[in-house]
Amino acid sequence: MKAVTEPVFDPRYDPDTCNFNWQSLAAVQCAIPDELHYWLALPSSLTQALRQRSDAFSVEVLDQRHVSLTLPIDGFSDLLGPCPMFSRKVLLKHGAIPWVAAHTLIPERSLERGGLEQLTQLANQPLGELLFATPGVTKDNLQVCATERGWGRRARYLLNHQPLLVSEFFLPELIAYEHERLTLLHQAHPT
Repeated sequence: MKAVTEPVFDPRYDPDTCNFNWQSLAAVQCAIPDELHYWLALPSSLTQALRQRSDAFSVEVLDQRHVSLTLPIDGFSDLLGPCPMFSRKVLLKHGAIPWVAAHTLIPERSLERGGLEQLTQLANQPLGELLFATPGVTKDNLQVCATERGWGRRARYLLNHQPLLVSEFFLPELIAYEHERLTLLHQAHPT
């Protein structure tokens, strides 16, 4: 009988193990390809934007567990490392095609003090739906980076005044889809 293995989060997109050159969006604006400007600067829900483009949107949980990370990590500068965190790694997909690799880090103290335990029980529910449906959630510390396979962004969210860090890496399949979509739009409505 063949052993079933769990999907593995691509280590090239893993903030636990990679030291990306995170920068402000303004600092790298000129280097960003046209297809990515919208995604990197999107102030609203990424989940909602993906759902608008896909009638087969889904979330695949790759890994979720408690980890201990060495800090500092931008957005958690008030914490001293090593720091216990809850880590959730998912793929946001169009059917079977992964479009975004996402990683959420939540300090254990946010889970305890802020009543955020429900974030450890999301299963295949997108985090974005919960964040953008909750009154009073704020988003700051937006940063972007270029990786060997494309671009990513991360931001700190404050939910019940407790921080969590969300990193999202836009995979080549989404960019190809977006390039084709924009090309068709330009052909249909030339300027």
